[in-house]
Amino acid sequence: MKGLWIIPVVLVAALSVGAEDKQAAEREREITDNLIAPCCWSQTVSEHYSDAAEQIRREVHAMVAAGKSRDEILDHYVAQYGERILATPRAKGFNLLVYLLPCAAFVLGASFLILRIRKLRSPAPSSAPSPAPEARYASLIKKEMKELEE
Repeated sequence: MKGLWIIPVVLVAALSVGAEDKQAAEREREITDNLIAPCCWSQTVSEHYSDAAEQIRREVHAMVAAGKSRDEILDHYVAQYGERILATPRAKGFNLLVYLLPCAAFVLGASFLILRIRKLRSPAPSSAPSPAPEARYASLIKKEMKELEE
């Protein structure tokens, strides 16, 4: 009866270790989703099956187990392979355009459409009322009749 208190402690410890392992696996997966396989540069490391991708997965596992942060691990691979290894470019420098241009294009396009629709809906403003078509033709007829009489 005296040793029964140890069972809940062991269970809580086992559950916390399992939760930490799950969190570490999620961090590894998130990091490998952000790295492109350097053998063919076509898929992320988490999706690609090659020796290079497998080696990176093992290295990421070791770095996460060592307590390195996501940014430290990504910086390690950027230093080794360059920015090309990142699945999404970092939002600084020239790469910032990748994030800003679509937003700017959307705003400009929407503005153009709104102005165009307003222009099509509103009648064109006229500065002076146009004369009735009969009056225009009447003056032309009078002018031509005078020319014929002369």
